[in-house]
Amino acid sequence: MDSNSICKKTRRLAGIQKTICKREPEIVAEVAKGAKIALMECKYQFRSRRWNCTTAKRSISRILRN
Repeated sequence: MDSNSICKKTRRLAGIQKTICKREPEIVAEVAKGAKIALMECKYQFRSRRWNCTTAKRSISRILRN
């Protein structure tokens, strides 16, 4: 996962968030990895329910795409 592309895709970063995104690429990569894991767990936990995290997936999939 390329942290530079993640930083470019996120439009709403401001102030310290932009700074961290540029200066700490390993943190950005870990946050992205955590978000992917969270989405997988959400899907698993809600697998038999009508809402199965599809809204969350659509809203951040653009950013997390490899």
